[in-house]
Amino acid sequence: MLKAVATWYLRPRNFESGALYPRLGVRIYKKVVPSSGEWVSRLRGIDRLKLAATGSRRVALQNYAAQTRKWELRHLASAVLLQAWAVIGGATIGVEQFWWSSAINLLVNIYPIMVQRFNRARIALMLQRE
Repeated sequence: MLKAVATWYLRPRNFESGALYPRLGVRIYKKVVPSSGEWVSRLRGIDRLKLAATGSRRVALQNYAAQTRKWELRHLASAVLLQAWAVIGGATIGVEQFWWSSAINLLVNIYPIMVQRFNRARIALMLQRE
């Protein structure tokens, strides 16, 4: 049951490969995110696809898509917990706690989820073309 829900949730939707995520600033976010953005990855010499290890572009894309699913689920769990903290904090400490925690959640979890979904939708399109 849980696997079926996860499979349903994680499959790319048609709107995700379109203009919605870029309009929300996902491309900018994924370039500048301090931990693993494109700029930082280039500086550190990180190759996400690891073509040499797999020997195949298709296999490398499939592996990368699997990684995006793992990263997204981690951010989703964190987003749920942080938003619960925001609600509890807002109710006990004050509404300012809710707004600050929600803003942090947006930057630390929601945008990374959108980046993973955007990347996975693009990977699905590339795999269809091969």
